Amino acid sequence: MASIAELIDAFGAGLYLLFGAAHLDLWLRRRDRKGYLWLTGASAFALAVDVTGFFLRRQAPEVDPLLASLNQFAVAAATICVYELVVVLGRKPTGTVMHALQAFAVAVSPLPYYAGASLLLALLPCGLLLLGALVRAFRTGREGDPDSRLVARGLLVLILCLLVDIAMTVGWLPHVPALALGGFVVLFLASARSLSNRFDRDFRELGELRRDLERRIEERTLELKAANVRLEEASRTDSLTGLLNRRGFLEKGEEEIERSRRSRKPFCIVIADADHFKRINDLHGHAAGDVALRLLGDLLRSSLRAQDLVARWGGEEFVLLLPETDVHGATRVAESIRRSVALLPLLVGQFEVPVTLSFGLAEHRPERGLEVTIAHADAALYRAKAEGRDRVVAHPSVPVLTPK
Repeated sequence: MASIAELIDAFGAGLYLLFGAAHLDLWLRRRDRKGYLWLTGASAFALAVDVTGFFLRRQAPEVDPLLASLNQFAVAAATICVYELVVVLGRKPTGTVMHALQAFAVAVSPLPYYAGASLLLALLPCGLLLLGALVRAFRTGREGDPDSRLVARGLLVLILCLLVDIAMTVGWLPHVPALALGGFVVLFLASARSLSNRFDRDFRELGELRRDLERRIEERTLELKAANVRLEEASRTDSLTGLLNRRGFLEKGEEEIERSRRSRKPFCIVIADADHFKRINDLHGHAAGDVALRLLGDLLRSSLRAQDLVARWGGEEFVLLLPETDVHGATRVAESIRRSVALLPLLVGQFEVPVTLSFGLAEHRPERGLEVTIAHADAALYRAKAEGRDRVVAHPSVPVLTPK
């Protein structure tokens, strides 16, 4: 019949095997989580300690030196795995001193197991590693890591159990079976819970980071779209007057051609040019000329209907598109604007600058392109300039309107 000690050894072996197998499976699924690997190693070497200890006790008082060395090596390896598990939780690398202590613990493990001073020499680095792991876990826990705090408690229980076990071995305390096993189980349970909590928290943080990244990408995408819209608008807008520029006007003009074809209603193109505009620049400077152009643009825009278009064609020239307007209606609109400009000199700074406009206009025909209509309006403007300026000329047959 198996003794209580043998039953405890078997129970411990089963627990270590279960811990090792479960966390090995977790590590194989997530190779980046080294904590699972170190807990697997600690469980495996604890199992080796349990098995070799069982056979050593059955051989007492004679022991196999090789089996004793294997037992001590498993103790050292399990201790190293526990320390590295704490390192993983704290996310700070192992220092040179602790690496040297780990190497020393492995190096002295082949010493005779029951040789007095040799036993102390073999167990001392393992004890120092456990104390180092405890200090490191407590320190990381004080920095705000709950997982390290939990492992620190488990390490504290294990160290106390091992100290009591040593005291029982030397006869200072009555023997209590399975005390060391209980310490290891507490530590492994605390470690497993800590790794699980760390995984869950990292997963939540990763999810929050992903959502934050998606939000930032969405915001950035909207900003880029808005910037592209502004760039598109800027590429169609004259920076000085805020009116459409030549490109924007031509695009709108092509849209009006299609609309005019569907509605079978005419539209007109009107080109206006400021007369003797160079004099303003020469007398008052180019800044005053820019102010005058902005004021002319505002006046033209305020003189038209909402559906009408006005653009800066270039220099001191402006172009108008008047939907659903024939040549007679466009002539009346142009003449009204001409009179308004002539009667109201522009106020540029402290100076009243007299400005007049010459107009050339043409009615668009469905059988020709927009550029032809613009060319006809430009030819009419040339005639207005040649015939004395400050007047409206239509292409081809509407009489010239002279100022009154």
